[in-house]
Amino acid sequence: MQKVSILLPVFVGLLVVASACAQQPPETPSHQETGALRVEVSRHGFNKSPGEFRLEVEEGQEVEITFVYGDGDFSQNNPHTIIIPDYGITTGILDENNREETVRFIAKGHGEVTFMCAITDCVGHTNLLGGIVDVHGEDDHEAGEQHN
Repeated sequence: MQKVSILLPVFVGLLVVASACAQQPPETPSHQETGALRVEVSRHGFNKSPGEFRLEVEEGQEVEITFVYGDGDFSQNNPHTIIIPDYGITTGILDENNREETVRFIAKGHGEVTFMCAITDCVGHTNLLGGIVDVHGEDDHEAGEQHN
């Protein structure tokens, strides 16, 4: 009988904790708050889009971009290094041995910020010159409302 009287409060406590956890709303994924983005980098361009490739963010937003090596189907290793000059950001080398590089920054000002591959002799280099982070500010929203 002594074992039952000791285990009963423990069991009831576990039920209370489990019930409280079940009633908590699910957490909002942090990628929505931080603007987490994934961009494939390959000889075909960013996300296989040669030429201009655009990411939209809000001024003041914490931005996280994970650049993913996308030339795994190519017969040779085709390394890339992505730079975002306006923010002083340079990734490590993306290649068969290092398939992802993540950068983080706070979107400042508003307008267009370019990113590109810095390795000029990579296959498909010209397809990796048109990356744009389009930073929208308060003024952009107000101007859009006036035109509607």
